[in-house]
Amino acid sequence: MAESAVILTIAQRELVDQTIRDHCHLRGWTLYALNVRTNHVHLVAGAHQDPDEMMNQFKAWCSRKLSDMAGLTTPIARKAGRRRWWTEGGEAEPIQDEEYLRNAIEYVLEKQGD
Repeated sequence: MAESAVILTIAQRELVDQTIRDHCHLRGWTLYALNVRTNHVHLVAGAHQDPDEMMNQFKAWCSRKLSDMAGLTTPIARKAGRRRWWTEGGEAEPIQDEEYLRNAIEYVLEKQGD
């Protein structure tokens, strides 16, 4: 790891949650389920878009907002501050059918613990 692991605060989790909701609204994507954890995010969203591209957009927008919240708004501060909020990659799977969608939503909303 290039930097220490990120543990999101409640305020940071709320910011990530709202950023994802706002981005889905802006793009016209359907957000079926969202669960922002302390160290990762699970979501189910529908769009006619490549899942990896969607994931990359969510990570980029959330990173920008988290950096702004951390006061990393000037070029010097951005260079001195956290460079990565998320790990590289992630899982972005296309939903195959209605049963898969129901199971994915249930997993995100009910099977993540506290």
